[in-house]
Amino acid sequence: MQTDSSSIQILFAKYIDGKASIAETEHLFQLIGENKHDAEIISLLNSELDNTAIEEQYDPAWETTLNKIKHQVYRLPETSVEKSTIRLWPRIIAITAAVVLIVFGVYFFNNNKGIDGNSSHLLANDIAPGKVGATLTLANGKKIRLSDAVNGEIAKESGISITKTADGQVVYQIKSNQGDPDEINTLSTAKGETYILTLPDQSKVWLNAASSLTYNAALTEHGVRRVKLSGEAYFEVAKDKAHPFIVESGNQQVEVLGTHFNVNAYQDEKVFRTTLLEGSVKVSENGQTRVMVPGIQAVNAGGDIKLSKVDTELAVAWKSNNFIFDRLDIKEIMRIIERWYNVEVIYKEEITAGTFWGSVSRFDNVSKVLISLEATGNVHFKIEGRKIFVSR
Repeated sequence: MQTDSSSIQILFAKYIDGKASIAETEHLFQLIGENKHDAEIISLLNSELDNTAIEEQYDPAWETTLNKIKHQVYRLPETSVEKSTIRLWPRIIAITAAVVLIVFGVYFFNNNKGIDGNSSHLLANDIAPGKVGATLTLANGKKIRLSDAVNGEIAKESGISITKTADGQVVYQIKSNQGDPDEINTLSTAKGETYILTLPDQSKVWLNAASSLTYNAALTEHGVRRVKLSGEAYFEVAKDKAHPFIVESGNQQVEVLGTHFNVNAYQDEKVFRTTLLEGSVKVSENGQTRVMVPGIQAVNAGGDIKLSKVDTELAVAWKSNNFIFDRLDIKEIMRIIERWYNVEVIYKEEITAGTFWGSVSRFDNVSKVLISLEATGNVHFKIEGRKIFVSR
């Protein structure tokens, strides 16, 4: 009988080559989960990387990857699918990431092969993804549907020119020093919409679905650049040491001088999440303050702010039009789907399906996401009009 050590080497090689059966893949991850073979797994990963040609320098943190694997393994789907000979990712990605994707089974989220062909109940009533669109509300109360507005200058307010560009963005430009602090504008996206905004200081904002950003048309007030966010947005703030940039969400404040960060502050979520990619920010609420450095996420639960290291690419995947679900339960995932596809989600019964990890494109119809979730064998969906019914 083979030792666990030799089993890991053989199973690992078969998995990377795409030749491992479901039973062999399950055995490999059972061995990984025993916590006795970390050094050997890291050695195998490094050896595989050394033998793989890549175009640029790559410095993987295998200890972090291995830790993620162990915390994310849920269980392999109960399926009658025959053994896999499918390559889920290009080789270099397989080395670093396909291992983690096994939390959904070999087929989850990245391949339609092996999924039960009975998906007609979802395809027949499929729903298209969201699109670029928003409503701009001016200080005088006028509302401009940006999807309907012609390109070019769409409004002027107190020396501020507001322009819609050919690629579907709104750009503010200061034409004179007549900015009025009472000229308040709001850019809002409905469910199924997203938009990009360039503020007067040239800071750029990507606004996610079902979100709104409220700001002074001139942006600066009493020496501070201040915006109010409800929902989610990614910010690339122009550097200006003399004028701090503050994002308010409810009672939370995120203060920066110039940086790249993401704020998720939906009112129907239990916590607000601020993720820093570049620079530094200060997150505060009710007298509690945390200073962040890149690669850190602040999770704020009603003023209780906790910092942790995260994969920042996961937090901002939506900006690149991807869904990446990182250990989310079904209700968290369905809230994301509800916002982007402009649907109503109805639970026919209580769902306890564990947590999920995987990715799909936001350009895909909703059936692509739902079929992949159904492939786990833990949840079932029915589409009627713009309603999605969820059951066990």
